[in-house]
Amino acid sequence: MKRWFSRVMVAAAVALSGMSGQAASAETGPGPADVAAVDDGEIAVFLCTPSARGCHKRPVTAKQRRDVEAFLTSTPGVTEVRFVSRAASYAEFRREFDGETKMLAEVRAKDLPESFWIRVSQTADRARIASAAGLRPGVARVVDQLEVRRATRSRWEAELSVFLCTSGTVMPGCRHGRGPANRKAATAKEKKAIVAVIERIPGLESYEYEDQRTAYRNFAEAYADRESLIAATRVSDMPESYRLSIRSDVNRGPWRRRLARMPGVTEVFDYECFVQEVRLRSEYGLKKVGARTRACE
Repeated sequence: MKRWFSRVMVAAAVALSGMSGQAASAETGPGPADVAAVDDGEIAVFLCTPSARGCHKRPVTAKQRRDVEAFLTSTPGVTEVRFVSRAASYAEFRREFDGETKMLAEVRAKDLPESFWIRVSQTADRARIASAAGLRPGVARVVDQLEVRRATRSRWEAELSVFLCTSGTVMPGCRHGRGPANRKAATAKEKKAIVAVIERIPGLESYEYEDQRTAYRNFAEAYADRESLIAATRVSDMPESYRLSIRSDVNRGPWRRRLARMPGVTEVFDYECFVQEVRLRSEYGLKKVGARTRACE
């Protein structure tokens, strides 16, 4: 497949994938619990809500909640278990996104799941523990925060990455509306026009061009421990791109949208917005949120 996103971002998809458990009956909730700061080494066990995938429209029951806690507490390798109530999670959510009126108006307390957050010993099999927890009745999804951090690490930290069309790409913007260049790699003329727009962005601090070989080398270095992923990816799968560094006080939205519409551009990746969406799922257990922060509108 020519679409770069399907492979390059697979690590993030793995980190956020849901492991469905069975769920039944009605919900009764315990009292609020304090929300501690998210730790990179923790594993989050999100419990069922009616809207959670794989929960059959049923929230976790009190018995299921107790059983999950007992299972986690007794699992070899687990060193700490803490419960986060829906009320506590919602309070933390509102504190973190204070001032983001659209998002706060869209997300309600009932949208956030209850959760258990566990820490494991350094010698524990994190994947095995996460997989076993995900199979417990009443569990909607398990997310290893360590995997999330690895999936969002340094190679994606350019404020904006403008990915260019590759030969034979399946992306709609590369297949149509480009005349003779349809289905072909970005042309020299298209690149020149793209650079002209990039250089007009106010607050642009720097930008660099990344060719396919450089992109593949960086990709292989970032995911050196994912041998199967690297083996399935070729240099020709990687897109050329422009990687932009922009002052934090600049509204990137209009420029992001303008660049995304340009011939020769397959996608404009905004790292800050990506991290925001990942955090909503991995730290709060939220599904896709329609409203975004002002920086990502």
